[in-house]
Amino acid sequence: MSNPILRPAFVAVAIVLALIAGACGGDSPGVAPAPDASSAPTENGSPEEVELTRADDPGCPTDGEELETALLYIEHNATDEDTGVHGLFGGEAWSELCIWDPDGTLIFVFDPRNELDDLTVADVFFESREPENAEVAVAELRTRFPEGEYLVGGTDFEGTPRVAAASFTHSIAAEPEIISPSLFEDPEEADAFEPVDGLRIAWEPVSETIDGEPVSISAYEIIVTKEEHEDPDANSRPVYDVHVGPDFSSLSVPPEFYEPDTIYELEVIAIEASGNQTIGLGFFRT
Repeated sequence: MSNPILRPAFVAVAIVLALIAGACGGDSPGVAPAPDASSAPTENGSPEEVELTRADDPGCPTDGEELETALLYIEHNATDEDTGVHGLFGGEAWSELCIWDPDGTLIFVFDPRNELDDLTVADVFFESREPENAEVAVAELRTRFPEGEYLVGGTDFEGTPRVAAASFTHSIAAEPEIISPSLFEDPEEADAFEPVDGLRIAWEPVSETIDGEPVSISAYEIIVTKEEHEDPDANSRPVYDVHVGPDFSSLSVPPEFYEPDTIYELEVIAIEASGNQTIGLGFFRT
């Protein structure tokens, strides 16, 4: 649920791509995913594996000036047990953008068309589908997205080629255990819990990965979101979103933010040094 390192306050285009478990099931304007193997039958009618390489890309540059932002990272929801991959590529008005994995295979193409052709897109942010770990295990995701440098190459609106290397790691922090307030798993359970009087959030510092290895935490993100909100424009839901340093383990929420007798979702997110994020969450009632 958390957005790029870390929820930047700029206009972005969110492109939801099924990079993890198959295609989205339809063509999205301006997005050209790698063709599915089933669409490439051989002479005898059986499918043949199709793979795009740098030689097959639509013309994205592989060298040029350094682009401002190139991030590729894992988001792991430890509470809901699902995992996905996010990407953020910003700082320019893009006329095209490509990503190649460490083996040189093209995995992402962004190419604005029609009305967006002249306007282009200033920033590109995507979230893959986030399947439950029972469907796509973390180990399988790691296999599909190997560690290493992912080459990002694109051309901005002025015709300048821009490139960067996005470092991708498999280091995923363990779940940040929320100590207070007392949380419930489902908003419908609210009546069984005492209201929170004064909101101070506390959590256990994260010191290891989900594999039990040492971890370097660069920050925590705390998000408090009003669960039910009448919003015809889907853009005014009250959200309190704060980043704090790795030495923090508690945070007070100003009483001006929350309303009495209201259900909120609380997320505490541990951000690993490479940008990978792990979410712990629950609900409380004021």
